[in-house]
Amino acid sequence: MTLQQRIEKAFAHRRIPAEVVEMEGRFQIDSDVEDALWFKGRDWHVLTVEDWHRRHLGFYFLSPEAFAYYLPSLLILTILNPKDYPGLAVDSFLWQLDRSPGPENLDPPLIDRYSVLNDEEFNAIKEWLLFACESVPQSFGGAAASGPGDGFGRVFDTLELLQKEAERHDMGDHKSSGAGSK
Repeated sequence: MTLQQRIEKAFAHRRIPAEVVEMEGRFQIDSDVEDALWFKGRDWHVLTVEDWHRRHLGFYFLSPEAFAYYLPSLLILTILNPKDYPGLAVDSFLWQLDRSPGPENLDPPLIDRYSVLNDEEFNAIKEWLLFACESVPQSFGGAAASGPGDGFGRVFDTLELLQKEAERHDMGDHKSSGAGSK
């Protein structure tokens, strides 16, 4: 199975979210939030590199469910053409995860965003990260050109921590509901 197929399989259960931005507490909608709102009702399979180039800052404002739904688009577009990929959106994704190691550096919005992912999705993202590190030398501000280094290492470590947080979150949900695990 190719990496693209693993990503598609991991995220196949996701459906187009009804809302793409959590509007509660927003007093004003600026152009970056408008960029995120543009995604509403759009199927991630038909998004293009150009769509992401035009709306890369919208990535930051996607709700957790919208983030989980649209993320495969970024990952797969990068796999399909590592020389012409949605660079600014991918860099935004990586920069958001580039943190000093340790659970104390995970803020609640980041934990919320990743708590909706399951182990298969996390593993697909980690596989993609290894691909990007090896195959997309201009990604992450050019840091990939020298191979796995500090930035990619921190991103991978942050993903590991977020995966553990998501498992803890899921365990808490299942304990309170009496349901089994993912």
